[in-house]
Amino acid sequence: MMNKDIMEQVTQSYKVMLAYHQQVGSLFKVLDNRFASEHNAKKFLPISLNKLFSVCDDEYMFLDNYTLLNRKEPYDSGLPFWLGRFYVNADYLVDNTPIDDYPAKQVQYIAFVWIWVGCDDPNVVDAEEPECWIAIIEPKPTNPETRIYDVAEMIWKWIRIETTAEEESDGWISGRFYPNDFGSELNGFWHVKRFPLKEISSIYHIYKLIINPLTEKLTELEEIQ
Repeated sequence: MMNKDIMEQVTQSYKVMLAYHQQVGSLFKVLDNRFASEHNAKKFLPISLNKLFSVCDDEYMFLDNYTLLNRKEPYDSGLPFWLGRFYVNADYLVDNTPIDDYPAKQVQYIAFVWIWVGCDDPNVVDAEEPECWIAIIEPKPTNPETRIYDVAEMIWKWIRIETTAEEESDGWISGRFYPNDFGSELNGFWHVKRFPLKEISSIYHIYKLIINPLTEKLTELEEIQ
């Protein structure tokens, strides 16, 4: 039977989660604008414009510019506990090819910003509160002609922070990918930093916690090649 205490909390809890996802959507809109600024040391552009990856297999798009899609048909899958976006250094983009269609051989590194509600992921130990994860990825797919969008999907599905981490330094957790027979052809490396989402409370913190660390890490990796 229905638990009375739970029933009394459901409506308010649902409203809180809706507000949470609206704030996450607003954060990504701000990030897109700030990442694309010509004033940054590096200009990052999003893979899959106006769409966010979610815990679902298909893209998640918020209302007003985002809609949840499944094979081009809208549907309601509840409230995803992971939402994220991938970004590419604009310096890699040398022609008018859509970003999603660039071959992996032309895009050595991919950045991502992911938001996690903090629980309910079988591959990650529960956190005490929602988190933001940022990363620089060197994916190295087996086939260098693989589309960048398809590479991003592999990263989304197959990164395993807690089982493939190799070291941690200056707040960055580093590890690698292992190809498998279930859809991952990645052979490269990842560098991830995670922190409580509540720390992002202003534009200043967006630069301090997301844009600047990603820019600095990418520059560091490019310089040691």
